[in-house]
Parts: sequence; structure tokens; C-alpha cells
Amino acid sequence: MQIPTRRTRWLAPAIAATLLAVAFSAPASAADEDDQIPPEVGPTACLGGPQQLSLARMSDTPTTIGETGSFVPLASSGVPVTVPAAANDQFVVRFSGEVALAGQPVPVTVPADNVQLQIIITGGGVTQVMAPLNDPTFTTGVGESNALQACRRLGPGNYTIGVRWRIVDLDANNVLTATMDDWMLSVEQND
Repeated sequence: MQIPTRRTRWLAPAIAATLLAVAFSAPASAADEDDQIPPEVGPTACLGGPQQLSLARMSDTPTTIGETGSFVPLASSGVPVTVPAAANDQFVVRFSGEVALAGQPVPVTVPADNVQLQIIITGGGVTQVMAPLNDPTFTTGVGESNALQACRRLGPGNYTIGVRWRIVDLDANNVLTATMDDWMLSVEQND
């Protein structure tokens, strides 16, 4: 039995398009595979009203970590906050600090080993990453100051806003240590 050609003309282009889509689909990046970095969410709004509180925590004592493979809390960075009953408060959080990454190959080439940072909220035993979620690279240099900011609304409860960090050794061919110094975590609580 022969299939009439006028009814199957669409078949060859459809198969070709499917094969091309599979062949040229983008490979997953390392960030896509990292369960500690939430997926991208795109632009969002974080609107607030009059400021209620302005809190800050800072340190000029160097803190060093090694390669743990996972995010670890930045010592003493937690700022406790409370949202009253029936409220829904906005939190604008800014973190700045000086980071040095030791043990990198010299000269540093891109893509380079780096330090990643996240601003987190812990409440009721649950830790969540504040936006921006998927781009936490904080440094790739031998020592520089950087900043990260985040915004989120929270309902009634007690929370701790803090920072966690980790080293990413891209080639896993050397022993890296990171030192955080002269940092400040600033938290604004608004209506």
C-alpha cells in the first residue's frame, strides 16, 4: 500500500525540526545542576511603605573557610527580626564585604574559581534564599570588596536574616581558602 504524498509532505520537515531541536538544545550549566542555588525567576517587584527599623551587623575580624562544597553560615551575620501579627513587612537587605580567595592558579584565568554568597532568611526551622536567587558569585579576584542586595515580604513571625557562603573550585585541582573581612549586613524593615 502506498501513502499519498500530498498527505505526508509535512512529515519530513517535522522530523527534521525535532531532530535539530534535540541536537542544538543548550546543555545544562553547573548552576542548573546545583541544588543549593534555586532556579532563575526573572524580574520581580518588592514594594514597601514607610521604614519601621534599620538594623545592621558588621565585623572587621577576618573569617576563613575551606572548600566544603556547600554553603556555610558566615559567622555572626544573623540579624533577628520580628513581623507583628496581621502584618506583612518588606525587608530590604544589603551585604557588602571584602573577600580574598587564596590558592588559585596564577595567572587567574576565566572561568575562575570563585566565592559564592547568598542572603538567607530562617524562620520556623526553614531556611530560604532571598532573591536574587541564582547568581550569587561574590568574587573571582585575589581580594576585592563586593556587595549583594535582596528584597522580600514576610508575614507574621520571628526570623533571622543572615549570609552564607562557599568556595567553588572549578577544576578541583588545588586547595582553596576564602577570607571574608570588613563586612556589613544592613536590614531595613518597612511597611
